[in-house]
Amino acid sequence: MMSRFDAALNALKAETGWEPLPPEGNAENTRGAARFALDGLTFSMTVPDNRHLYFSYCLVTLATDEDPQVRAWNYARMAAASFKTRRTVLSFAGGAFYLSQEVDLTTDDVEQTPFFCQNFLNDCDWWRENSSSGR
Repeated sequence: MMSRFDAALNALKAETGWEPLPPEGNAENTRGAARFALDGLTFSMTVPDNRHLYFSYCLVTLATDEDPQVRAWNYARMAAASFKTRRTVLSFAGGAFYLSQEVDLTTDDVEQTPFFCQNFLNDCDWWRENSSSGR
């Protein structure tokens, strides 16, 4: 039986023609994970438990002398202003701000992965265009 990750990856590849980047490091540690690079935007898709699919994107890595609270306040204002139209979640870890989106594969059809990915990428583009840190 095909894993939900494999089914989601196949649906995305069939719809878009995108191929994941080669795995980094030990290939055994990349099971259930794929990275894609599109027009300067590198994002990942993971299915860690065969139940939930996560898209994630590093919005910005802070400079070592940058105060994360200043940027967090600006991002918080943006998030509050857009929470009804954006599906992504903004988080901070290890000196970087990330965008992520969860898809429950137990209730959502894995064949809709391209649709979920499109929504995630649209949100990423919105954040990149509307923040001074877009890359």
